[in-house]
Amino acid sequence: MYDREYEKFHSQLDLPFLETKKKYLLYIFRALENHFGLEKNSKQIFIDLGSGIGQVVIFSELNYGVKSIGIEIDPTQIKEAKNTIKSLKRGIQQKKRNLRKIRIIQGDFYTLSLKKCDFIYIYSLPTMQKYLKHVFKTAKNGAIIISHI
Repeated sequence: MYDREYEKFHSQLDLPFLETKKKYLLYIFRALENHFGLEKNSKQIFIDLGSGIGQVVIFSELNYGVKSIGIEIDPTQIKEAKNTIKSLKRGIQQKKRNLRKIRIIQGDFYTLSLKKCDFIYIYSLPTMQKYLKHVFKTAKNGAIIISHI
């Protein structure tokens, strides 16, 4: 148990919360759509590893309508993400959209299989490159991995 808790703690040191700016999200998603096959309202799956407060998965679902999953280890950020999604749902219900395709999961993405995901997003820092081995090992063949630095 000690080793597992230490690894969780250590991975959080290597992966501090850094928010992706909206201008970069626009660029990233346009590139995914124009060059890598992201289709609006498709059955494709987008996952954000280390999703923080959920802004990337919210953007993905609102703008592209694909199933969008956020994996986050920090319960405080998960709570904030879920509160934001609830607030958005209340405002969007009038427009007949309800953000059904967003899931925020508390967990360690180093233990998660990525075999069903079409697009894998990770805000990457040089200090955490050693952890990407798991992503490449468990991603499905043909998955697009987006590493924003």
